[in-house]
Amino acid sequence: MRNGLSRRRLLQITGLTAGGALLASACGQVAVQEADAPEGPLGYANPDLLVETDWLAENLGKEGLRIIDVRSAEDYAAGHVPNAVNIHSRTFIDPDNEVSGMLIPPDTFAELVGSAGIGSDSEVVVYGSGNILWATRVFWALELYGNRNAKVLNGGFAKWAEEERELTTEAPSFPAATFTISFDPLLLGTFEEVQAAIDDGNAVILDNRSAGEYSGRDVRADRGGHIPGAINQDWVVYLNGDDVRTLKSAEELTELFDSAGITEDTVVYAHCQTAVRSSVAYFVARLLGYNNVQNYDGAWSEWGNREDTTINTGSNP
Repeated sequence: MRNGLSRRRLLQITGLTAGGALLASACGQVAVQEADAPEGPLGYANPDLLVETDWLAENLGKEGLRIIDVRSAEDYAAGHVPNAVNIHSRTFIDPDNEVSGMLIPPDTFAELVGSAGIGSDSEVVVYGSGNILWATRVFWALELYGNRNAKVLNGGFAKWAEEERELTTEAPSFPAATFTISFDPLLLGTFEEVQAAIDDGNAVILDNRSAGEYSGRDVRADRGGHIPGAINQDWVVYLNGDDVRTLKSAEELTELFDSAGITEDTVVYAHCQTAVRSSVAYFVARLLGYNNVQNYDGAWSEWGNREDTTINTGSNP
C-alpha cells in the first residue's frame, strides 16, 4: 500500500500523469505562477480562483467567458446571472456507479460541458445558491479533467441577488466547444491511497463531515464512524455567514489547516459523504497555494459501505 503514496509523490516531482505523458512543462508553469501570484485583499496565494460579484458584473460581456449555474432548472428559470448556462449539480453524478455520488466519467463530462460551449481552455465561473458546495465540486471536476482556468463566485447566487444585481430569465446559446480531457491523477484520492495514508506520517486524512457523522452518531452508510486517524473539520468552518456564505481570509483558513496538521508539504486526502463538502477543502487548498490536497471521490459512501474497511467511532481520531 505504501507504494501508492510513493508513486503519487514521484508524479508530483516529475510532473508525469498516470498514463506516462509528460506534463512537466505545463504543471511546472502552473506551480511557478501559483507561487509567484500576488496576494489579493484576503491574502490568498491564488486570488484569481475566487471572484467577487463586482468582478462578475463588470465582466459579463467578456469574450469567451462562460458562467455555469449549478442550481435546479426551476431556480434557474426563475432568474439567473446573465449569460449563465444551467448545468444542474446532479448532472455531474454518475448514475451507473455502484458507489453513490461518484463523478461522471471523463467522456461524459467532456460531452456535457462541451455541449454548453465550455472547452478545456475556457475561462469559467461557477456558482450555486447560497453556499459554494456544488460550485467547488464542479470546480474540482473541471481541474481534474483538464481545465485550469476555472473560478468560483464568492457568495454564489444568494450574494448576487441580495445585492439586487441584474437578473434574466433568458437562457443563452453558445456553440458547442471541444473539451479535451487531460486527467490529473494528483487531484483524485483513491480508496487504495487512503488506506495507505492511515499509516503514513506525511499524510492527513481530512474528514469534512459533521461531528455527528464523524463520531458515528449520525449514520449515513451501512456503518457509521470515521477512517482511523482522520481529522474532523466540518466544511462550514471555512466560511463566513449563514444564508450568504463567503470564504474566510487566508490567515483564518491557514490557521484552520494548521490546526489539522496540514502544511504545504502535507499530502491530504479530503472526504465527506460523497466528496461534495470536501471539495470546499480542496478549493481552500488551491486558494492558499497548497498543491497536495486530493478529493477522495468514493468518500464515506464507499468506505462506510464496504465490509473490509476499518472504522473508528467517537470524537478522537
